[in-house]
Formats: sequence, C-alpha cells, structure tokens
Amino acid sequence: MAYYRYLILIVRDIPYLDAECQLQFGAIVTTLVFTDQLHVIQQDHQVFFAGAHPHNIDGSKIGNLGGGETTLALSSAARDVTVQRQFSNKPFKNSVWSSFPDFFEKIESYVRIISGPAIERHGATPLTFRVVEPGIEEPVFKIRDTLTSRAEISELSAKFKDEVVAIIGLGGTGAYVLDLMVKTPVREVRGFDGDEYHVHNAFRSPGSLHPEQEFGRKKADVYQESMRKCVAGGWCG
Repeated sequence: MAYYRYLILIVRDIPYLDAECQLQFGAIVTTLVFTDQLHVIQQDHQVFFAGAHPHNIDGSKIGNLGGGETTLALSSAARDVTVQRQFSNKPFKNSVWSSFPDFFEKIESYVRIISGPAIERHGATPLTFRVVEPGIEEPVFKIRDTLTSRAEISELSAKFKDEVVAIIGLGGTGAYVLDLMVKTPVREVRGFDGDEYHVHNAFRSPGSLHPEQEFGRKKADVYQESMRKCVAGGWCG
C-alpha cells in the first residue's frame, strides 16, 4: 500500500526471509522530488527499507543490495514504519548500468529481489490490498515543504510544530530571521516593529519586494503581506 507525504513514498507489506528463513514483513521507502505542485520524479535509484536484511532460501544474505544500516525519520502518520537500512541496486540492461524509467519499475525491481525467496518458500505475496488511511496533516505552507524530507529532518521539524515565535524588530537581521522562521512549521509567528519601511530596509530585505509601493508603511505590515505568499496563515503582525 502506498502512502505519500511531502517527498516520501512508502510501500508496506513486503515479505522477506530473515536469517532463520522465517517469514517477515517490511516496508520499502523511497524519496520523491516534486517538479511542481502536483508532479514528482525519482530522486535516484536507491530505497530505504524498514526491516532486517533479507535472506535467500539457503539462509545466505541477498547480495548486490549495497547501502547498509541507516535511519530515516518519518512523519507521525507513518509510526508503524521504522527505517533500518538503505539499499542500492541499479538495473543492468543491455550490458549497461542504467536507471529506472518510472516508480513502478523501481519498486517492482526491489520487490522481486527482496521478496523472491519469501514467495518461493512460504507462498507469501506483497499484494495484500490493505487499505491505509492517508492521515495527511493540513499543510502550513502554500508551497510544498520539499526541504524537510530532502534534508531528512522530519523529526527535528516536527518539534517546532506547536511553537509560537515572536520576532521583535524587523530590520536587517530581524527580516532575515523572519524569512527563516516562516519556512518552519511553527503554529504562529508574531512580528513586532513600529517603524516605517524605508529605502535602507528595502535594500536589506530578503526576497523580492516592491519598495515603491511600500515606503512609509509599517514594516510589520509590509512583511506580513510578503510572508503570506509562503505560508497559509499563522502570522500576527
């Protein structure tokens, strides 16, 4: 069963054999790259795996999987999946190492390698048709947060989710602190600055503003409108 959140695709119920040739079930996890708000492409040929290293029918470890032990923090909606290792296996076609043409071929290839012995020995199948509720949280941002999963900081990012952050002073430094904070999933950002927005503020401001329309207005109001282009809400000027 597949599950999408930001840049993660999870395929559960993957049967495999452990070191004692007992049937176990794991999950394949792979990262996605959004090219726009709706479409994704593969990041690379590698996958993560939630489970022990899979074995052959004779009890030997399945080779040519590369990678090794690693961890990857996932969202709270995937608490049942604990990444333990990473695999790397490029397709070899026409005597050349190549890449997977699409996600289907990529997942199918890894399932054949990982699950083949379990299917042969126990008659197991990855086709369980189990329904997993999406459980996707309401996004804070107007643009997809593709950085969190790309940088593998989901667990760290989640720690800020319920925080309320106040920034006193929106001058040169304060404006950049604000620019950084609105890209975190905090519940609310409160900006305080009673000064007017002048030329020296525009010169130091992050992002692209329209100073000819902003001069003379309160800096808190100027940045409130600017930063709302990034977040759906949560700003209190």
